[in-house]
Amino acid sequence: MTTYGKTFHTWQYDRDDFPYGIPQLMMGLTRDGQANEALVDDRDHRLGVSAWRKRQDRADIPTPQVAPGANSWESGHTVQTRLQELDLTR
Repeated sequence: MTTYGKTFHTWQYDRDDFPYGIPQLMMGLTRDGQANEALVDDRDHRLGVSAWRKRQDRADIPTPQVAPGANSWESGHTVQTRLQELDLTR
């Protein structure tokens, strides 16, 4: 809860192989209605999980105050990581 639904992903979980690319700051879905329910149901079925059960298990977790600037879509500005090749110095 204290991440405001944001985490760094180091690879695409659905690739099922070696991690590719650079870490990316991703937004998690933190409220009902943020995802297409048919896609959630399909994911639950494929991975053998239950979004509904997780919601129930987490219902007693208090929602923290959101820090100013934590939601980049409100300002239109965000932080991104990038892959950059650099010369090594000795």
